[in-house]
Amino acid sequence: PVNTSYPPPKWDFTPPTDRQILQAIRRLKNGKATRPGTIPNDVFKATAELITPHLGPIYRATFTLNTYPDEWSKTETIVLKKPGKADYRDPNAWRPITLSNGHGRLLNSCIAEEITKQAELLGLIPAMQFG
Repeated sequence: PVNTSYPPPKWDFTPPTDRQILQAIRRLKNGKATRPGTIPNDVFKATAELITPHLGPIYRATFTLNTYPDEWSKTETIVLKKPGKADYRDPNAWRPITLSNGHGRLLNSCIAEEITKQAELLGLIPAMQFG
């Protein structure tokens, strides 16, 4: 539409700090699979203190350069058998899991945390919102 107007922003978004990135790494679950050819959670966690000062500038550059690597957005969904099911012809005997890129997951986690925090502080989330 022509002549659209948007309300003023409620807060100024800032790219993630090294501290936020480190916290996001620490929240990663051990043993969770990532897409083939990407960095596993366990490696991020084992090297968190070492790599965070290097990840920070890369993640912040996605905002200053207004770009997000395509590889970080790619996911693969695979379907696994649920153990102990009697009939694997039943679709409910299977469960899908999504494998994603660790960098995308980490950066998205930092962004989601910041947006959630600001929305709660500013009272933008309805009182009856759950989940």
